[in-house]
Amino acid sequence: MQKTWESSPIHVAVDLLIATVRDGKLGVLLSRRPEAPYQGCWALPGRILPLDESAETAAEGLLAEMLPMKDVYMEQLFTFTSVNRDPRGRVISIAYLVAVPWQQLEGCLTRPDVKLKCFTAIPDPHGLSLITPEGAPLGENQLAFDHEQILCTGIQRLQGKIIYSELGFRFLNRMDAFSLRELQMVFEAILGEEIDKSNFRRSILSRYEAAGRIRQTENIHKSGRGRPAVLYCYHP
Repeated sequence: MQKTWESSPIHVAVDLLIATVRDGKLGVLLSRRPEAPYQGCWALPGRILPLDESAETAAEGLLAEMLPMKDVYMEQLFTFTSVNRDPRGRVISIAYLVAVPWQQLEGCLTRPDVKLKCFTAIPDPHGLSLITPEGAPLGENQLAFDHEQILCTGIQRLQGKIIYSELGFRFLNRMDAFSLRELQMVFEAILGEEIDKSNFRRSILSRYEAAGRIRQTENIHKSGRGRPAVLYCYHP
C-alpha cells in the first residue's frame, strides 16, 4: 500500500472566482501576488483551508474578509487536483463561483483596504483573454498557478447555467426593478454573443413570467429616445 499520509502531505486550498457584469461586459476579480511563488502575477483570491473549517465555511469567510457584502450567490465550482499546480507542494484547490451585481461590488472596490481589481474577461475557442482595468490586454504568463484553467472552467459553468437556471438574475443591480434589456445584457456578456431581442423576450417571459418567477411592476424606465421600458421584479 502506497504511503501518502506521512511522506506526502497534501494541502487543500479554497479559491474564489468572483464574477460580475459591468457595462455589458463580463468581469472577474484578481489581485496581484505580493510574494513568491508567482510574485507580481495576478491571481484569484484564495487561502489554505484551516484544519477546523469546512471548505464552504472558509470560502464564505474569505469572501466576507475581502469584500464586505451580504446575500451574495456562491456555489462550489470544481476541485482542481493537478500534481504540479503549486510549486510549493501538493495543493488541491476547491474553487467557488461567486456572482455579484456590479453596483454592489463597485463601492467595495474603492475601499483602500481592498486589493482586488476588476478585469474584463473575453472567452474564445482558444482560451481566455483578460483586459486590465486600464484597458490593456493582460500579457502571457501573468496569471498565477492554474488560475487560467479555473477561470475558463468558471466561465463555461456560467455559460451553461445561465441558459437553464436563474443564475443570470443574480447579476442584476436590482432584482426588484429591472428591464428585460438589462437582463439581456447580462446574458450577452456571459455568453459572449449578441441575442435576438424578440427571441430573448419571448423565451424569458414564457419561462419565468408564466411560472410567477418574474412579474411586471407599475414602474417604467426612460433612457434615450426609445419607448420607456417596463420594469420587472424577480422572485427568488
